[in-house]
Amino acid sequence: MKNSAYTYDYFIDAFEQAKVTAKELTQSVGYDVFLLKPAADKWCMGEILNHLVQAGNEYLPQIKKGLNKPDEELVKGGDPFTPSVLSRWFIYSVSPNNKRPLPTVEPFKPISVDEINQEEVLANFFTLQDEYIHLIKKAKLEQLNLDRIKTRNPIIKFVPMSLTACFGVQEAHQRRHFEQMKALKKRFMDT
Repeated sequence: MKNSAYTYDYFIDAFEQAKVTAKELTQSVGYDVFLLKPAADKWCMGEILNHLVQAGNEYLPQIKKGLNKPDEELVKGGDPFTPSVLSRWFIYSVSPNNKRPLPTVEPFKPISVDEINQEEVLANFFTLQDEYIHLIKKAKLEQLNLDRIKTRNPIIKFVPMSLTACFGVQEAHQRRHFEQMKALKKRFMDT
């Protein structure tokens, strides 16, 4: 995605594709590979997917708060959407284009490998994607301007974020971690 021109359909397609990608990455992977770490300080596929669910579950309530404001506060206008310069930087930083490692904030840390159930984490991931898709379809139906509707950043509470930025961060973040999962699958299953 370039610096601008996010649309409702872009986001809907991206979150639909995330379900397909997650299924493709995990469908032929047994528990042994799903929970196999490449190194003691690196995440396995299960931890990565759980991390995406954890992060998404921090953003989802904020997105819902933004969309559940009184009608007079829900700015109309439709797409396309252009995140602010700061938001574009943040989206880039969590995207696969940024090759630098990022620290994981506490609420986004995955649960212990011992607690990860492959089917459950995948089901939770699909549910999260379906929630995003539902919210975007609602915004599309009402022609809400996702750039102009603000909510709180789930980590830095005093920093407002547009809903465009919230969805953009989640979409880019998922693509980043799918690249890691693809590399793990290739490493452990192509040997």
